[in-house]
Amino acid sequence: MGPSLNDMPYFSEKLLRWYDEEGRELPWRGTRDPYRIWLSEIMLQQTRTEVVADYYLRFLKAFPTVRALARAKQDDVLKLWEGLGYYSRARNLHAAARVVADALNGEFPQTAEELRMLPGIGPYTANAIASIAFDACLPALDGNQARVLARVLAWDRPLDTPFDLYEQAMERMPQDRPGDYNQALMDLSATVCLPKAPRCGACPVSDACRACRNGKQLAYPVRREKPPRRIEERTVLLLLSPEGMAYERRPASGLLAGLMQFPNLEGHLSAEEVRAWLDSEGISCEPGSVTPLPPAKHTFTHLVWQMTGYAARLEEAPGRFRYAKSTAQLAFPSAFRVYRQIAEQLLSGAYTAKTHADS
Repeated sequence: MGPSLNDMPYFSEKLLRWYDEEGRELPWRGTRDPYRIWLSEIMLQQTRTEVVADYYLRFLKAFPTVRALARAKQDDVLKLWEGLGYYSRARNLHAAARVVADALNGEFPQTAEELRMLPGIGPYTANAIASIAFDACLPALDGNQARVLARVLAWDRPLDTPFDLYEQAMERMPQDRPGDYNQALMDLSATVCLPKAPRCGACPVSDACRACRNGKQLAYPVRREKPPRRIEERTVLLLLSPEGMAYERRPASGLLAGLMQFPNLEGHLSAEEVRAWLDSEGISCEPGSVTPLPPAKHTFTHLVWQMTGYAARLEEAPGRFRYAKSTAQLAFPSAFRVYRQIAEQLLSGAYTAKTHADS
């Protein structure tokens, strides 16, 4: 049979020994500063580690302390976050920094329960910070760590959330080095116990893994079938006025809240429908200037935007929009990346019918 996960000293000791020798060198490792640990954990949500590293270092350079982040303008925070996606994380990060700086005198809470009172900190992040910064003996379970435990235990129940395994994980937490243990599981899930091609031959605890023993690694974790993503059609308008490219801020709540966007309308509209909409809004454009742009698509967690676009030259700059000679310093979400590139070409005069034909 071999060792089992219930033999916790064996399992944790082998895992921690592997971590000491093979653990990843990451910019946020080796610190007990809760600000830096919190920042890294928020950035790592839904984002690959190799992408986060550069963002993390740039963010720390701009905002080296929680007080510096609290003093920042939200638009500056969102601009530095640009490209990481899931922008509610950045807004919550900024809001939580203000709570810590103003209400808590710059001192982070030291328990998971208190950490969860801060905006944007859920059970996983609270447990990760508490264990790594303050030695709390709590499991940090996201989808990756849950995958490891599901395979080790051959857990045959559907995992609706990683915390469906919380009791099993809690029972098996080592009392010493809980932060290192959680980070060891993070590294094992990221480099060895991979979703589609687990490297069981390199796993330090494969002899304690029931799925590996039975040759059924890919059967775990068991998940319920996800509903298909909803498809939403949008028409994006690049309106070039004498004052620059028109843009606006999205609503303060909901999808991509508070970020900048180009004017856009529901559905896939024809050029005639775009002209009719401009007329109905009292927006005058140069004759014959409404021209089609390439289509684009952006996938969110539960939603897909299928976009078409049009460019138009306005005779004047309507007061309902903001205008920019360049969008480079504005916090646009990556959903508009294609049209942002075209907007810059339009602003510089580099976008022509031939440009469109070649794209």
